[in-house]
Amino acid sequence: MNGTKNPALSDGRTVIIRAPGTEPVVPDPGTVSTMKTVRDVLGPGYRKPSMHLGWAGRTESAAELAPRIAAMTARIAAQYPAGSMQWVTAPDDIGGEPVPIPVDPGALVEMIDASFDRSLGFRNRTLLSLFLRDDPSDESRTDPSLSIGVGSGSTNNISLRLTDDFPLGSPAEAARLFVDLVRIWQPDLARFSTISAIKATMGKGHVNHAGYLAWVSATAYGPEPETDRELVLPHGEGWVYVAREWTDQGVVALFEDLARGGAHRVSARPDVQNPPHIPDGYPAGLEELDRLVSWGEPGSTPPD
Repeated sequence: MNGTKNPALSDGRTVIIRAPGTEPVVPDPGTVSTMKTVRDVLGPGYRKPSMHLGWAGRTESAAELAPRIAAMTARIAAQYPAGSMQWVTAPDDIGGEPVPIPVDPGALVEMIDASFDRSLGFRNRTLLSLFLRDDPSDESRTDPSLSIGVGSGSTNNISLRLTDDFPLGSPAEAARLFVDLVRIWQPDLARFSTISAIKATMGKGHVNHAGYLAWVSATAYGPEPETDRELVLPHGEGWVYVAREWTDQGVVALFEDLARGGAHRVSARPDVQNPPHIPDGYPAGLEELDRLVSWGEPGSTPPD
C-alpha cells in the first residue's frame, strides 16, 4: 500500500476497486454433493496437497485486494453445498473465538488493511490466515486453509492447503477451480501439487512448474519444453499444464523431464509484474481431462 489510503466517497464509504475476473464462479449445485475428494482423485501415497499462486511486485491497496479475496473465498467454499461452510480468521488472543470474515465490503477492506505488515518497508504486504469450517468454533480437526501474503511491490504468494476430504472433484473439475483462482489473481505461476512430490524433487534440479496442474504466465516466462508427460492448454496470456499421471511418482517424473529439457527456473521472472490477461471461461480441451489423465486408484488408465 506504500502509505496510500483506500478511496472513499464524500459520505465516508469505502470505494471497492474490482479487478477484472473477480465475479465469483459457482459450480453447478447438482454436482457439488457428488464431487470426489482429494483422496479419491490422487489415490494413496501423497502428503499435504495444496494450490500455490505466486507473482512478482504488484502493489495493491486493501480496496483493490478485497474483491479478489472475496471472490477467492466464495469460489473455494462453493465446492461444498451452499451455506455449509464459513471462512474464519484465527483468534486475536489465545483462547479467543475465531472471527468470521466480513460479508460487508467495507468491513472486509478494513480487515485486510489492518492485516498489512508495514514493518518490512518495501516488502509491505498482508499477513492473513483463513480457515474454512462447517462449525467456526470447532478447532478439533484440520481444516482447509489459506495463507495470503499479497499487495506487495516485491513478492506475493497465496497458499491454499487442502485436506484429504476436500471435495476437489475429478481432474476436469479440479482444473476449473484452479483456473478460476488463476483468473481472480492473475499470477505469474500457479501449481497444484503435494509436499511429498515437492520433497521428492529436491536435489534433482532448480524448481520448475511440475505439478498435477500448473499455470505459467507468458508475460513472466516464455514457452516451456514439450514433454509427453503433460498436456498443454493455451489460455489467454499463458498456458495451463496438466500432468498425465496424477500420482506423486508421475509428478516427479514430469519434473525430471522438464529439468532435462531446460524448463524455466521459477525465480527467473521480472521484479515487477506485468499482469497477464486471463479470459472468462476455460481453456479448450479442459472438459476432456477426465479421459486423458490417469487418476484415482493405482493402475487406472485413461480409456481409449
